Amino acid sequence: MEITTRSIKVISIVVLLTTLLSWFYYAHETFPKPLRAITALLATPVAIASGLSHYLKLGVEVYETPWAVIVSNLIFSILLVYLTDKLFNRKKSKVHNIT
Repeated sequence: MEITTRSIKVISIVVLLTTLLSWFYYAHETFPKPLRAITALLATPVAIASGLSHYLKLGVEVYETPWAVIVSNLIFSILLVYLTDKLFNRKKSKVHNIT
């Protein structure tokens, strides 16, 4: 695998997004209730991981476990960057003119 500037940018974006989401989750817990209600959507990856943990009976308390918060945000960041990359960098299909 060749390391290109594009792959370095993608990895940097994933790390930055994971860090920001994890920081925001813990900062979000200190907000007053009206502000927490508005910004709760940004904590969705942690809520999804908590729901999956409960549904699959894994026994992991995601909200109280820092590594689970970071892993759930990392997985979300990887998926988001991958899907965004596929959406915006897909190759254009060739158009054949039939005359």
